[in-house]
Amino acid sequence: MDVKIQFLVNNKIEIDYNDEAYKSNIQDVTDEYIAISIPVHDGKYLPLAKGEKVTVLYYYGKDIYKFNTVVIGRKIDRILLIMLKKPDTVTIIQRRNFARVPFMLNVYCALIRTEKSINTISDNQIDFFDAYTLDISGGGLRIVVDRKLEHKIQKGNILMLTIPIDNENLTLEAKIIRVENDRKNPKIICGLTFLDLDRKTRETIVKLVFEIMRKQMRKGAKGD
Repeated sequence: MDVKIQFLVNNKIEIDYNDEAYKSNIQDVTDEYIAISIPVHDGKYLPLAKGEKVTVLYYYGKDIYKFNTVVIGRKIDRILLIMLKKPDTVTIIQRRNFARVPFMLNVYCALIRTEKSINTISDNQIDFFDAYTLDISGGGLRIVVDRKLEHKIQKGNILMLTIPIDNENLTLEAKIIRVENDRKNPKIICGLTFLDLDRKTRETIVKLVFEIMRKQMRKGAKGD
């Protein structure tokens, strides 16, 4: 879907180049071009040359957009800037907090509060169990658990989850909002919504979602 957006100074831009995401931001905008700082990835700069065609991801509000454009030149305004031709067509990828992507990983869970109880279960009563994730978004995820844990997996219950991401363990709380309970299946699938995420944790999850989305887009591009 083609959309109209506004390019704003200081907004984040990423250049998808050779399967790497080079980060940059907008420094200047005119009717003809968008001037960005030199894109960088893991300390490696991407000094794009005039005439190069690039794929760009643009962060605007709560959304992420994608467009193809060409480098029309460089200029120096205190720093070296890359000038990208303003795109004729811009496509919205998905709304940030609701983009759901495949995410399959073993996680550690514990029931800390039931729907019928207003009190958190005491530490000596917490019983940890294993689960497996199916997908994730900025707002929640789906997990699979053994049927023997059916008494813990009830709509409205609050779980504590430990999720290994980028060499660290994220510990957060989530509420069960949906249970897919097919008696013929030895597993139970449930949908969770995250509760009271701090800014750093939410940004880590959203970053993970975007990384998975980028990989999907690259695979799609290679398959075209």
